[in-house]
This record gives sequence, structure tokens and C-alpha cells, in this order.
Amino acid sequence: MEYIHLNMTNVPRRLRFPLPVHSLGYIPHSQPQKGRNVYSGKIEFCIRLGSPGEEFARDIFEGEEFKTPFPHVVVKPPDVEHYYEVKDGREAFYVTYPESVIPALQKAGFGLRPFLWEIVVSSRMTDWMRRLKELFGASRETGVAEQIDLLSFALLEEMFFARQGPVTEENFQEKKIRRIASHLQLHYKEDVEVGTLAAENGFSRRSFFRHWNAVYRTSPFQHVQSLRLAEAERLLCDSDMPVDAIAEQVGFVDSSYFIRLFRKRCGMTPYRYRLRVAGGRERR
Repeated sequence: MEYIHLNMTNVPRRLRFPLPVHSLGYIPHSQPQKGRNVYSGKIEFCIRLGSPGEEFARDIFEGEEFKTPFPHVVVKPPDVEHYYEVKDGREAFYVTYPESVIPALQKAGFGLRPFLWEIVVSSRMTDWMRRLKELFGASRETGVAEQIDLLSFALLEEMFFARQGPVTEENFQEKKIRRIASHLQLHYKEDVEVGTLAAENGFSRRSFFRHWNAVYRTSPFQHVQSLRLAEAERLLCDSDMPVDAIAEQVGFVDSSYFIRLFRKRCGMTPYRYRLRVAGGRERR
């Protein structure tokens, strides 16, 4: 694919996404160059994917020099002096936003510093870029601008998630713990054997609990109980199911035990909760 720059400023949208893209583009192989740049009225987020002849990129922001290995993200805020040098061709993908949305970006957690950080290009990041490139030739078609806005935001999100740094043993174990928590989120109604789940993810029972406690404040057992009780609250509000049936539905074999736990969590029995919280509320 050749170099493509897509200006989105005058492309009409039917839906008002709060972060409309100003422009975006793909550079398969930039030319050697160096120079000075100061953006006005926009902010750019660029993924520098790699260079066949450079181990790192050299940039100067506000007088400070950076030497950053590929791949990495570079943020180019408005009114910031940026000197750069490209010794060999680089592959890059960039998205720019109008300066007016910077407060919204910052409020959402997307800071303007640091200017650069190394990343590991995730499969999701690759997929978002591929899908955006597929839309380059259809930007004026109905609904495509909105898709570009959404996919660009997903890509931006991945850039910032990647700012956590290269994969280490510590965050690799955390990723596995969160994968287990996601499994529990889907299967909390079942009788889950934690030891088996830990072993399937490469943990001994002891190491599993050590890594779990580093990520979550409650035990896996308490985590599952909390999910079950939250679903019970929903069912008490949104259904006419008897309390015993709700207890069984969310995974409790003993309804008396369920009632004790529910009272401890909510300060009242399920019966009183239904009357007080769900009373008078339309059933769905």
C-alpha cells in the first residue's frame, strides 16, 4: 500500500461521536529527512512500527532529546516544538484529533505526556490498523466516518494500554490472573474448582493465590460470591422468581445460607430488599 493521508475534517457524520478524527494515515516507507515541526490546532498520535535501517528514532521535544527503539508511540501535541531525524525509511500509522477535544481526551485519561513510549504491537492493534486501512477508500460512504472514529478510538486505547511497558514475568502473571477472573465472571453460577482452574493456567495452588492477592483485594471465593449476590439483587428487582429459586439460579445450593449472605451484604433479607428496593418498580 502506498502512503495515504485521509482528511476527515469536512466529512459529514450522522452520529456525534465526542472524539471525531481530524485526519489519519499510513506511511509504508518514509523518506530520509530531518526538520522541525510545530503542530497548530491538532494533536497527533503516531505508531512508528519499524525501520529497516534504524534501531531507534531520535526526537527532541521542548529541548529534551529522546532515543526510542521501535516500535513505539509518539504524541505530538499542539504548540510543542519537535525536532526529528529520519535516517532510513519508517513504517508508521497515525491519527490526529482537533485541539478542541484535548480536554475530553485528558478527562478520559489520555495524557499528553510522556511524548514517547515503547510498545509491543498487540494483535488487536494490528487488527484496528488493518480495518482502518480497509476503510480509507470509503470514507464518504454512509456510516463509514463513524466507523473510522470508533476504530481510531479503539486504536488510541490500545496505544495507551501498551504504555505499561514491555511484557515482564510480573505482568504476564497478572494477565493470566485477569483471564481467570474473566472466566469466573462468565461461570460464577457453576461449581468452579479453583485448583483445577489454576492448574490449567500454569499455577500451583500456592502461587495462584499469591498472584491473585496481588491483583484483587478479595479471595476468588469472595469474588464469586459477590458476583452471585449482585445477580440475585438484579433478579429480585427484575423478576417475580421466588427467593429459593433465585438462590438456586445464581449458584447457591442452600437458600438459608444465601439469605444470611444477602443480609450481610445488603443489610436486609431478600424479601425486604424486594419490597423496599424493587417495590413499585415496573417489572422487565
